[in-house]
Amino acid sequence: MSKLSYEDKINIYQKKKQGQSRYSFAREYSIKDGNIFYIVS
Repeated sequence: MSKLSYEDKINIYQKKKQGQSRYSFAREYSIKDGNIFYIVS
């Protein structure tokens, strides 16, 4: 697993605001859903 780039984090945040689930991000970026929760909260 590589680190997420700044652009990846921005994309995740914007998609979360549009209503996409954090589980779909976890699959898309191959990271744990708990890490997604940390990024978007």
